[in-house]
Amino acid sequence: MRIFLVIFDSLRKDHTGKTYSNDWIHTPTFDEFAKDSIVFEKAYPESLATIPVRRAIHTGLRTFPFNHTKPKLRTDDVVKLPGWDPIPPKQIHLAEYLKTEGYFSSFITSTYHQFKPNMNFHLGFDQWNWIRGHESDKYRVRYREDKVKFRDVIEDYIVKKDSVARFHQKQILNVYLSNVQDRKNEEEFFPAQTFEKAIECIKDTKKLNNVLCVIDEFDPHEPWDPPPNYLDLYSDKNYSGSKIITPSYSENIDYLSEDELKYLRACYAGEVSLCDHWFGYFIEELKNLELYENSLIIFISDHGHSIGEHNATGKLPMFMYPELVDIPFMIKPPGGINGPKRIKKSYVYCHDILPVIFGFLGKPIPEVFQGIDLSIFQDEDDHLIENRDYVTCGYSICTLYKDDNYALITTNDKQHQKLFDLKKDPEWNKNIANDNPEIYDKLFKKIEKDANGDLLLEWKTSMDELKDWYIQKRSS
Repeated sequence: MRIFLVIFDSLRKDHTGKTYSNDWIHTPTFDEFAKDSIVFEKAYPESLATIPVRRAIHTGLRTFPFNHTKPKLRTDDVVKLPGWDPIPPKQIHLAEYLKTEGYFSSFITSTYHQFKPNMNFHLGFDQWNWIRGHESDKYRVRYREDKVKFRDVIEDYIVKKDSVARFHQKQILNVYLSNVQDRKNEEEFFPAQTFEKAIECIKDTKKLNNVLCVIDEFDPHEPWDPPPNYLDLYSDKNYSGSKIITPSYSENIDYLSEDELKYLRACYAGEVSLCDHWFGYFIEELKNLELYENSLIIFISDHGHSIGEHNATGKLPMFMYPELVDIPFMIKPPGGINGPKRIKKSYVYCHDILPVIFGFLGKPIPEVFQGIDLSIFQDEDDHLIENRDYVTCGYSICTLYKDDNYALITTNDKQHQKLFDLKKDPEWNKNIANDNPEIYDKLFKKIEKDANGDLLLEWKTSMDELKDWYIQKRSS
């Protein structure tokens, strides 16, 4: 059996087309793929952000509640968050597990955090390919052959009024625009490169029966600069303002005008449609090679992104609202499903993926795994899995608890709390924490249980402190 694990970064569940009840975004491939798949309605990461999620996916183990040594701000303009570490040496990797089952494995990724020195996500794979140049990947030295200076180009892509937002945007775009300065056609965009390389690998290994291919695409992570034909699906043709393609990580959106926010959202939607198109290319090639039908294909995102909802932009620990934590998760079994088959009752996690693979292989699930084998839903009807009536997700020194009745976002020292009654307030708008301490205490005890009572309490997490750090960096 061939196994394909496809991960998209920052892909919001509510932007994954009609599959998840979105009628305005254009994702025809995601929608068609869902018809052959088990579709999970309550899928969540167990920790955030990029690297903690992938650690859980690659090991079948929870990353939360993190390493309890207080990290420090790095000096290379990277904020090192809790859990943002290599896979610990004693933990076995996805590819290492599959090698013992006789699998050839390939790892293709544009998620550059994974191939930084000593991250070691490639361990155990027979082949790996790094797609360079996304976001702040230190890939290209900036230059321009014409008389326009690079700083003048960047001015077209940043806000005019907020100094902290401008600084953050410049930090990202100085590197990113340098990396993509020679890009001329769609085939040079990251999703195209990633899926083209995946198909190359698949053709190289067509004569092998047991192949694992992990395809990890960093888009639709910001910056969001899709080709014009994708942006035109969503943007105002008469818009003439700044081309805001990357947000500031901010607890308010005052740094953006209403039109700039609309443009930013259009850029994100365009990136999602770009990803859908090249995922479609990948699926079509599998069908042409007569490999699609009998393959196990797992489709998941690590998290979403706030784009003005709840007055925030970016990925912020105390803003673990649905736009950030709800993720698409689909499994196409060998042979497919006459579906989609929707699983609505149980909460599921990203660290269920390794147990799922072992389940479809018909192999005993290693006892070390902390996830659950979801392959049972190929043959069983939707039901509530034991002990899966809620989820907890850690991010920095904050944790989200969610069940069908309540959602709680809290700092682990209990100093800041947001509690929502989901039956009365499904949009998570009215914080009732102060008036309901007994509910808060009950839910926090479940967080402590999942963390084995060992929660990370200290971390430089507030945006005010981060702003101070940005300003200090800028002036130094």
